[in-house]
Amino acid sequence: MKNTLLITVLSITFFSCSKDPVNDSSKLDALTTGTWKLTGSMTDYEKDGVFEENTYAMLSGCIKDNIYTFQSDGSSIIDEGPTKCYSNAPQTVTSSWSFSDNQTRIQFGGVNYQIEALTTTTFSLKGRVPYNVIYTIDVKSTYTKL
Repeated sequence: MKNTLLITVLSITFFSCSKDPVNDSSKLDALTTGTWKLTGSMTDYEKDGVFEENTYAMLSGCIKDNIYTFQSDGSSIIDEGPTKCYSNAPQTVTSSWSFSDNQTRIQFGGVNYQIEALTTTTFSLKGRVPYNVIYTIDVKSTYTKL
């Protein structure tokens, strides 16, 4: 009886403890050291978990050559790269980003993405983005460190 009570108390104590937030500086360092370039994009129009279309292949060169820089202060810079889509557009645009949910998600470009991978060379995201005025689609994007 004592063993059962002890096991019960220990189980309740173990499972009721809240987990401390993760402060993984390696993810921050991986993201904020160097620059990134989009190297893959898949789309799931039906939002059923099957990313059926390689939308990266359809992107124009002026989007594929953009360079993304994430600063440790939460700001980000998107550089149009060598080829601008619109000649009168600015060369760079500054935005913001932030981690959430113990660094498993990132808010970037107005979208809250699930981080699928973040290493020193690869950054993969999955999220639901606006498709047009009334629709959304699920996208999976991969960035590679330059």
